[in-house]
Amino acid sequence: MAITLAAVLLPYAGVELAHWRLKALGDPPPIEFPAAPISQSEVEQFLDDDFRLIKEMEALPKPILRAFTENGGSRLTIADPGKRYHATDIVWDPSLPWKRLVFAGLSRNKCFLLYEEGGRAHFYVLALFTLSPPNLLKPIWQGSCEPAADIAELRSNVSMRMCSQPLPFYSVRHVTDH
Repeated sequence: MAITLAAVLLPYAGVELAHWRLKALGDPPPIEFPAAPISQSEVEQFLDDDFRLIKEMEALPKPILRAFTENGGSRLTIADPGKRYHATDIVWDPSLPWKRLVFAGLSRNKCFLLYEEGGRAHFYVLALFTLSPPNLLKPIWQGSCEPAADIAELRSNVSMRMCSQPLPFYSVRHVTDH
């Protein structure tokens, strides 16, 4: 009996010890989006540009990376597509982010991110930014959005009013992150 109990508990204790040793991911700096949202047509106009598709966070400009990096640390608070993140509110690995990039777009002085956010409810967020020299980030708009496979589908979702502000009220984590 004791051997069976040890055989069951030892692997579990090892997993728990490994999780205990993982350093929790810190919160990113708050991002202050304007209190008065831009109009639907302004969101459409923002996205009507020649964007380069980006599927890795590290390929984004430094101001964007700083906005999605933990305070006082170097880890990104948003995972690349296909990477592990907290899709639900069950935390198995505290070092994982709560957000995962679907894709981003970058043009001359504009950038957008479409990402999914886990927690109590899983949803997608579209965030729009302008970039000004020297390395200044200006948040323009963010809202809840339907998932999209590419920029064309994202534009279609926006024009069909499938992206809206404000974000879901149940996103407590999102509200505290920004």
